[in-house]
Amino acid sequence: METLGAMFLSAEVVKTVAGDGSIVNISLYHSDNVTEWNHYKNGEDYLVKEKTLMLGLLTSMLSSQIWQLVATYLAWPVSGTHAIISALFGFTLVENGWEGVNPGNANPLCGSGLFKVLYGLFLSPPLALFIAFLLYYAVYKFAVSNGKATSLQNRLCYSFCVFLMFVAIGFTMATAKSITQPIIVSSTSCMHPNKNLFGLLVGLACGLVIAVPFHFFVLPALLESKRDLRVSLTTCSSIFSKNKKSTSQKDICLEQIDGGKDTEKAIESMCHDTVKESDEIKNVFRPLQVIVACFAALNHGGNDVGNCIGPLVTIWFMYKSPIDYSLDETAYEWLFWGGLGISLGLVMFGERVIMTMGTKITPMTPSLGFVVVLSASLVVMLCSLLGIPTSTTQCQVMAVVGAGVARGALDHGSLKEGLSTVDFRVFRNIGLSWICTIPFSMAISAGLYAALRSLVIGGFGEV
Repeated sequence: METLGAMFLSAEVVKTVAGDGSIVNISLYHSDNVTEWNHYKNGEDYLVKEKTLMLGLLTSMLSSQIWQLVATYLAWPVSGTHAIISALFGFTLVENGWEGVNPGNANPLCGSGLFKVLYGLFLSPPLALFIAFLLYYAVYKFAVSNGKATSLQNRLCYSFCVFLMFVAIGFTMATAKSITQPIIVSSTSCMHPNKNLFGLLVGLACGLVIAVPFHFFVLPALLESKRDLRVSLTTCSSIFSKNKKSTSQKDICLEQIDGGKDTEKAIESMCHDTVKESDEIKNVFRPLQVIVACFAALNHGGNDVGNCIGPLVTIWFMYKSPIDYSLDETAYEWLFWGGLGISLGLVMFGERVIMTMGTKITPMTPSLGFVVVLSASLVVMLCSLLGIPTSTTQCQVMAVVGAGVARGALDHGSLKEGLSTVDFRVFRNIGLSWICTIPFSMAISAGLYAALRSLVIGGFGEV
């Protein structure tokens, strides 16, 4: 799903990261065809601007990955989006100063450049927190904590969750760049009302087509099931040890985890402070978690892979046509490799961050996990549609906090008590890692670019 999202949903984000809407003032790196031809004939250096841009994009990717590897080792769920954007900012400052930064359009619905990046940085995390708080407040109040797992009210709540999830899935698929939407309304607005209206209609249709059969046929079977529904990934179980046994009375039980003493303490703490859900509710939300996780992977591929692979796609198009290159064409082969790479990264290095997200912020249950992923995915979907490079990591973390506070507020009767159910010490450390990402990525990129430019192209005053 990561790879599919990268290939079919990331085109707008790629343009924002490295196209005309980028934080980098791309116009400063375009050469004139006649001038460069004269430089070539006279034996002078030519296409220097294009070379500096290609080198800057390359060093930005390297700098971003250096910082993310360090953060992953430290179990910090940092933003790859902010790492690559900050790295781009660092290289263009070194090359052209503040003139090299593209302020862009301040309109939040049609933004570009620095403004669009800032919208993704400051608006998407609180939006994810707000959506998760409202959604889980409703789910927990009307479906989880009332003690009537099979009542009509609960059934309608479950079905509405399915409806909302498939509305979002249908909307995402119908608005993909690879889909040609029929003309419903004619408009030249940057908001693309025709595409959005078509996506909304398709999403509503998908939601109804799936939610109605789910309510009448699938849901009764899930509620009546006597089995403890779980997803077993036997192939991946070698990552975990065999020291812990799952306990059906606990909502947070991680089978066969091997992460050392810190992991043991985290699991013990979480399992002792468990939040109880009935077996019927677990059996409903566990399959939904799998589906919404696939949707999240699709959106993650569409946004985060676009962020990370955008500079490489630009380098490829510049290599093919240095002066008059365009990002209007979709480089499926490079997006495929980007999706494959992010998937392998999850398998190879994702365990530490998964432990932080799933066990250390607030007690996790199937219903809360479903709402967290759905809320974050809705925000990432919206940002991908607008071409805003947002952080899936930050959206997920803030959604965990929002849902955890909503549950605590209902359990204890006040928002203040609800805040106490979230471990803000962990959240503080995560926040600090987010803050560190911007200056560290900028510094690494600026230093690496300055060194490589002197070696590969020449000193700043020599060409």
